Amino acid sequence: MITLCIEGRQPLFGKLAGDFRNKRGTADFPHIELSPLGRAILEEELPKIHHFYPQVEVWQATIMPDHLHLLLRITAPLPRNRQLGDVISGFKGGCSQAWWRLHPSSPAPAAVPVPSSPASNPTPSNTAAVPAPFGAGPSPSRPSLFEPGYHDRIIKRPGMLENIKQYMADNPLRAIMRRQLPHLLERRLHLRIGTHEYAAFGALFLLKRAEKEQVFYHRKDKKTGAPTETTEAFRNNRDRQLAEARNGVVLVSPAISKGESIVINAAIQESLPVIHLQKEPISRYWKPERRRFEACARGSLLILSPWGLDEELTPVPIGTGTPATPSDYARFHRLNDLAAEICATTEAVLLDVKEII
Repeated sequence: MITLCIEGRQPLFGKLAGDFRNKRGTADFPHIELSPLGRAILEEELPKIHHFYPQVEVWQATIMPDHLHLLLRITAPLPRNRQLGDVISGFKGGCSQAWWRLHPSSPAPAAVPVPSSPASNPTPSNTAAVPAPFGAGPSPSRPSLFEPGYHDRIIKRPGMLENIKQYMADNPLRAIMRRQLPHLLERRLHLRIGTHEYAAFGALFLLKRAEKEQVFYHRKDKKTGAPTETTEAFRNNRDRQLAEARNGVVLVSPAISKGESIVINAAIQESLPVIHLQKEPISRYWKPERRRFEACARGSLLILSPWGLDEELTPVPIGTGTPATPSDYARFHRLNDLAAEICATTEAVLLDVKEII
């Protein structure tokens, strides 16, 4: 799966249309109305990938207003001295040329100096056996349409391919939902809850609920040593917590241990109120996978990512350089400490903005 973003994230490929309340398959279901540039990329530039590189099949493409996703399958080794970066570089060059043809008097979006990743966008070899396709590259007067580099993800786990296909197909739906349900799909990159700072995605109003309960289970029962989720005590407590959630209590947990995961997954599946802590950062363009995204859209889920978790767990002694990576055990306990603090407060402040209402 390849993701390419327009420089400056300008919506040059088209615009969002439709309503998420309409049925899938109808004309008014969320979709992208392609611009002339978006249409040229779909009809002219995408077919060139397989034309110049017969070993590369384009299985699926999703063009969004400011970025695009490609699902590529490499069926045989690429020509000598050619890598995936050469394929993507040629495609990006072709798209930029399409932009220049359609807008001869306007430069491409202003470039931002972001370094390319050598691993993701290798430099073509001067001794390549096959010349780089798609034509001339960018120049100071005709810069690239895209940000430097690209994001690539190898699909190898069972079931992952179908999930990725569905994710790509649902991109317009998620974008429309974020626009039409802003109070349920809020993204806040910096807020303080209690004594700690977080980034957040989802239903922020859940923080204001007075009744919250932490879902916290060790991996093994302290008395018997058996896996916690196999014990009668766990089953009784799980049923009680889910019953509380059905009455409006917000369940708070990182869902790391098996017992925690069972309860939180059941609550999300049932659209019960959940605040889920995760160690992965939440950035400006980050979004959760489909299951959690839909729970956020229903107003039943808030995802929190604590700022500086690893640095806090493994501080750097003066003059020693980079900190060590904290253990999963340390993260498990620290995230659960934060979950307990969230349960004990309704105070949440957007830093440099105002208190959440």
